[in-house]
Amino acid sequence: MTTDVVEGVATMHNVEYAGLWRRFMAFTIDFMIACLVVFAFAIILPILLGPRIGVPGGGAIVASFAFVCLIVTWLYWALMESSSKQSTVGKALLGMVVTDVEGRRLSFPRATVRYFGKMASALVVLAGFTMIGFTARKQGLHDMITGSLVVIKQ
Repeated sequence: MTTDVVEGVATMHNVEYAGLWRRFMAFTIDFMIACLVVFAFAIILPILLGPRIGVPGGGAIVASFAFVCLIVTWLYWALMESSSKQSTVGKALLGMVVTDVEGRRLSFPRATVRYFGKMASALVVLAGFTMIGFTARKQGLHDMITGSLVVIKQ
């Protein structure tokens, strides 16, 4: 991967951008992994701890489940994409990494904004994700917000 700066904008050369369907397959793998982790935290732990701390009411269970889902998925995606591997398990299995537009690793705060930016991508019938199939660098709205790219690992 080489980088040039043209008119103040960094451009990478010799990279292949990851397309919509490859990214969707990676997301599916990651979603299954996240579901297993959420299951462990949201279902198994309360069963084990319930007798010691008491069983909360139905609303508290739903709220705690939603909270666990949010925290687990956020930490999974943000920590993995900002790690030295620059990818989640699904992306790594399919040979992809997440970089900034200059090919560098994302910081954890930037990966966090990217994760929550996916909520904006999901608004209006997933239009922010659909953009991946139609933009030159195969970026979704969340990628554009954070100046990130998903590329095929060289």
